[in-house]
Amino acid sequence: MSQVKFPALVGESPLAILAAIGTFRLIRGFVDDDARLSWDPDDRAPVLHSILASIDAVAEELAEIVTEMPEDVVVPGGPPGFPPPGEAPDKLRLKQGQLYERFGDDTPSPVVQRWLASLVTDLVADPQGRGAISQFTAPAGKQSMATMLEKPLRLVQSEPEYLRQALIGWRRVPGVTGEYLDHRANWDSGEDGRGKAEMRGVPGATWLALMSYPLWTTTAAGQQVRTSGWHSQPVGRDDRRSAPELRLPLWREPLGLAAVKALVEDPVLDGKWDAVEQDKLRVMGIFHVCRAHRRKAEGQKSAGVLVTVS
Repeated sequence: MSQVKFPALVGESPLAILAAIGTFRLIRGFVDDDARLSWDPDDRAPVLHSILASIDAVAEELAEIVTEMPEDVVVPGGPPGFPPPGEAPDKLRLKQGQLYERFGDDTPSPVVQRWLASLVTDLVADPQGRGAISQFTAPAGKQSMATMLEKPLRLVQSEPEYLRQALIGWRRVPGVTGEYLDHRANWDSGEDGRGKAEMRGVPGATWLALMSYPLWTTTAAGQQVRTSGWHSQPVGRDDRRSAPELRLPLWREPLGLAAVKALVEDPVLDGKWDAVEQDKLRVMGIFHVCRAHRRKAEGQKSAGVLVTVS
């Protein structure tokens, strides 16, 4: 088994960590069902343990996955027409209790079931009475689950080199949004250099990060939505007020998909980071936890872009 390190996916941002896990999930699902993922404690870069011997080999496999997807399919291995195509109103954001009615007597395929369990839940409703959505998503304007997945896919299909860039060295592309996972994609007119405020995301990393989503589960914690990796963080000194915080660990030992999911969902990450909990993290092989929260723009309905806090 070879070990391939991805130098561009240093585990200091949610986008990089999710992209590494998304890459791992695709290689595990389509190339090597014994692949593992770990992180190098020295530089916090992810290491893929698999039959693939180089970054170029990994990039070629990823490019083959996207180029072989049929035109009407937007999730690898999924059926045509899922998620239901079109802009908002999102056809997956149905009134609570109606989600599975749309499938009638047909049992969704395993691929669809994994994506559904990740993207939406019927266990808790949003303010409009619809089933709540994943905390990894922050739709705005006409964005839907379908457009969120399709637009980055079309970019990497039109330019597979974006996938290699995601692994070895990021290049920002004007007009790419980053799907609210990348606060550095938000360039104002002064930063742009042309006096034009325009998003500059990383297409390959964004698509790969989205490909981690089926590993996660969106459910309920009391009356609040809860997605794998997300926690309630007290606001200031008032324990009665809290805000969602994403916590993604980096681990030393090569792990499979189920173990990665279990680690991300472990209750120790709910803690307040005292000395005892730090010891627990070390025992579990976790050497760093990337923490991030949403930054909501004034006047916007979107939950906001993810910003790293540690």
